[in-house]
Amino acid sequence: MDVAPAFIMREYLIDEGLVTDPDSSTDWPAYIGQLPDDNNIKDDIVACIDTTPIKDGRIMEDGENIFHYGFQLLIRAIDYNTCYAKASALASALELVNRDEVVISGTTYRLDNVTQATGVVSLGQEEGSKRRELFSVNFLVTLKEI
Repeated sequence: MDVAPAFIMREYLIDEGLVTDPDSSTDWPAYIGQLPDDNNIKDDIVACIDTTPIKDGRIMEDGENIFHYGFQLLIRAIDYNTCYAKASALASALELVNRDEVVISGTTYRLDNVTQATGVVSLGQEEGSKRRELFSVNFLVTLKEI
């Protein structure tokens, strides 16, 4: 697979209208790998971050390894309840994934399922003067390029 699972999951969340593309200048932009901080960056944002995959076996016919790819959603918001609510809503929406497809640059990826690996976890306030809240949720996704 040539595309990182976190990138695929971000595209899925954008397609579902749960987050937005950062270039669109709309609410809840989603970034890859980090929560950027600049004067032009909104307070309420999401980051999709790759985490450790779990190897679950190998298909004996062709030797293909089966992985459950790990990813984390890191959510930042201006207040505690907004941040928690967004993290909880994203987790609930991802529980509904059932063989959904995402197309990126002409390549289709099938998301067989997403399993929430942790609860919604408060990480406290972000360092710096704005005192924004941070929450995270970890997941495992079974996906395949088709």
